[in-house]
Amino acid sequence: MRIIAKGLPSFITSLSLISGCISVVISTTRGDLTLAGYFILISAALDFVDGMAARLLHSISEFGKQLDSLSDVICFGVAPAMILYRLILHSFTGGSLPGQEELLPWQLVILYSPFLVAVFSALRLAKFNLDLKQVKSFRGLPTPANALFIIALGFASESRFGFMQEIVYNLPFLVITIVLSCFLLVCNLPMFSLKLSSLGLKENGMRYLLIICSVLLLAFYGLSALAAIILLYILLSMMNNWFVKMS
Repeated sequence: MRIIAKGLPSFITSLSLISGCISVVISTTRGDLTLAGYFILISAALDFVDGMAARLLHSISEFGKQLDSLSDVICFGVAPAMILYRLILHSFTGGSLPGQEELLPWQLVILYSPFLVAVFSALRLAKFNLDLKQVKSFRGLPTPANALFIIALGFASESRFGFMQEIVYNLPFLVITIVLSCFLLVCNLPMFSLKLSSLGLKENGMRYLLIICSVLLLAFYGLSALAAIILLYILLSMMNNWFVKMS
């Protein structure tokens, strides 16, 4: 039983990695960004469970931390980058498959620029592993949060709200998204964690506000609202930093 307990978190992490790989395959071969997004959500859920399992089973190890980070590079770096790649390809070709239309050199540069998100996700994770202070708060946007924003664009591409499709297939918007994602992943902006050390309103006001707004947004707009929720998270983190400085 001790062997099982020790290996269970890493097994769950491996399942998360497989889910992320499936997302990459779906984006590449089928271009089904909604299904690809669901597999990233599965990865995110498993990523949460493996950490919880490690704490409950007292099996936290350096090996598990490194495996988790390697998995996160694929699940929350490469897989979301593939979704951005497909969105940009659609903006250039109108939905045709790669190779059916010749792209200019500058278009190719933009087409492959989403993979910078994978690079900066890896940089973010390396930075996180070396910073022992990022427990109750973060420096920069966590890779799962960045991935949730990107997969929301994939969900929005098939949304019943027409204005969302116009936004996510807009090339300048996609380029700006890539630039901001890369910046937010490695910046030193303090962002609060959703881990609760108590249930007090004073200590967790921003967290409760984020949860309430998230539920409302998801109820009205479905999973496409994840993008707005992540933006709200960033805004509330900035407000929280301001209140801390003022107090």
